[in-house]
Amino acid sequence: MLNSPGGEPEIAEKIAMMCRAHCQTFRVIVPNSAKSAATMIALASDRIVMGYLSEIGPIDPQIRVVTPEGRFHFVPAHSYIDSFKGLQQQIVQGTPPHAVIPSLQQLRPELIDMCLKAIAFSRQFAENWLSKYMLRHNVEKAREVAKELANIQRWLSHGKVINCKDARELGILVEEVPKDSELWKLIWELHCRSEHLLNITNNVKLFENEKTHLTYAIGRISPPVRGQSE
Repeated sequence: MLNSPGGEPEIAEKIAMMCRAHCQTFRVIVPNSAKSAATMIALASDRIVMGYLSEIGPIDPQIRVVTPEGRFHFVPAHSYIDSFKGLQQQIVQGTPPHAVIPSLQQLRPELIDMCLKAIAFSRQFAENWLSKYMLRHNVEKAREVAKELANIQRWLSHGKVINCKDARELGILVEEVPKDSELWKLIWELHCRSEHLLNITNNVKLFENEKTHLTYAIGRISPPVRGQSE
């Protein structure tokens, strides 16, 4: 069960590799949202389990940017590249260079390079994993799905909702759980309980299986609890 706004593509690849190493059949349940890098993990599965509230998103990677104060935040790679191209286009269209150059100087060349490589990596990731598992019988379709999910001009927003119907139309294998079914009620209850636990403990991540659970906060990891149900 995966619920995440995303993160770094390299971490998504590591998680996908670990999950695949532990099982022959791999399904990802999305109770609410699995965006960006989390969508990439879902694409490495055999099928994605979704309900009427579930959503995945475009595989527009996010780049970690460090502020002058030493803090960091994530910036969508496509947005960074589009900002650079937009400023270039303003000069081409006749905007005085002195009005544009200060903004261009704020865009770091090494980040532009990182963004371009991250975009290529995300699309390659989706194509490789889809063609290896979920769409292994249709490599051309895997390539098409990867291309469409990476096409930010189609989705326009990094957080665009791709629901169960949209995902199926793209060619992704989706197992839809009816909203009135007992299974969906259990999935949603587990999701809500997990969110509540993270909120009251000020943690940001929860890793759990039938034997143990581990919660994580910035700079602190709680000890695992064995033999306890949450």
